[in-house]
Amino acid sequence: MAALVGGQGQQLGDIESNVASSNAMNLNVACSQAEENGFSDLVPATGTEEEVREILQQTSLKLVDDHLVEFSEALRTVAKALRRVAEGKAIATAEAAEWKRKYELERARNLQLKMLASIIWK
Repeated sequence: MAALVGGQGQQLGDIESNVASSNAMNLNVACSQAEENGFSDLVPATGTEEEVREILQQTSLKLVDDHLVEFSEALRTVAKALRRVAEGKAIATAEAAEWKRKYELERARNLQLKMLASIIWK
């Protein structure tokens, strides 16, 4: 049983070693990609993984903020256009109501004239 536990301890140590080397490799890849993309001044040469994560997170938050600002401006533009459309519709509806009122008045006047003419000509 002790040999089994000792063997598992060795395997656990190997796994931890592999994870640490994998993290170091990921950090190196991230640093080289940052340098390729023009962010070499953002990644300190002696930076820890946590510092790099923080810098990358701040950069991604800045990009998200930029997108949110752009999206907000687009929504304001759409809202302005919708307000103009609603105002135009309200004006058109009011104008249509006015023309309908004039039409009904003219129609009523014509009916009265016809009735008056029919009475006079009898």
